[in-house]
Amino acid sequence: MDRPSSSLESRRAERALAENRRAEKSSMKTRIWTGVIGLPLLIFILYTGGFILVVGVSILAFVGTMEYTRAINKMIRPKMNVVLMIILTVMLMVTIKLDYYFLMPVLLVAFIIIFCYEILSGNAGIERGSATLMGLIYVPIMFGHLFLFETVNKGPYYMWLIFVIAFTTDTAAYFIGKSIGNRKIAPLISPKKTIAGSVGGVVVAALCTILYGTILSSYFSFVLPWYLYLVVGVFGSIAGQCGDLTASMIKRKAKIKDFGTILPGHGGILDRFDSILFIIPLIYIFAKLTIGIA
Repeated sequence: MDRPSSSLESRRAERALAENRRAEKSSMKTRIWTGVIGLPLLIFILYTGGFILVVGVSILAFVGTMEYTRAINKMIRPKMNVVLMIILTVMLMVTIKLDYYFLMPVLLVAFIIIFCYEILSGNAGIERGSATLMGLIYVPIMFGHLFLFETVNKGPYYMWLIFVIAFTTDTAAYFIGKSIGNRKIAPLISPKKTIAGSVGGVVVAALCTILYGTILSSYFSFVLPWYLYLVVGVFGSIAGQCGDLTASMIKRKAKIKDFGTILPGHGGILDRFDSILFIIPLIYIFAKLTIGIA
């Protein structure tokens, strides 16, 4: 009597596994098509710079801020005020664009505004105010640092480095993680990410960063020592993976799969730019430190 039942369960398991594989293949195709369309658009925005860059980055920041707000509002009460987030996002983005040195004072003003609002609304806790402040740092301030590369000598070369590190880390970590290694790096946050994938991502990103530097020195007269590319590639990759896990942490707590649906196969803006957000300020600091060397 047990054999038919066992055979039936086995067939069901095989069908479920086959369906999961088909879903993964379909998702990968969608991701690839989104990349085919989105990557040239991203290249155009970064290459053109100026007004186009301001518009493109501003759209990313505003959509990302709305995604963050929706996610946080699924886990806290009272909910974050969307209008307040938009006003403060505009205030910070304009400050970064016009005069970066005023960013810290304006952020402090935003902090005061947030908690004045909390007090006047009769909220006795700090959870919503803290989440609001985190969101402003996490999304508009991080994205806004892309504006600053236009103020740096040979800034576009540095800006491209952000995406070289992010994309090579993500790609290598995904395929290496699927191929070898079962030990998870953060099972409570992202059960599919492995230590092997993480280490592989760092190694590949470092090598690709050195290759990128070699191309710049050979064809664009932009010369930095190879060991600087090695260091920034390693730390940039680690920062990017921490950004990925931070986004996963928020989504797991909010009990959502993706931040949004604006990018088919990827999810929302924060799903695609989660690692990039953490790399942007790191590369800006790297640019400021090496500006007299290149």
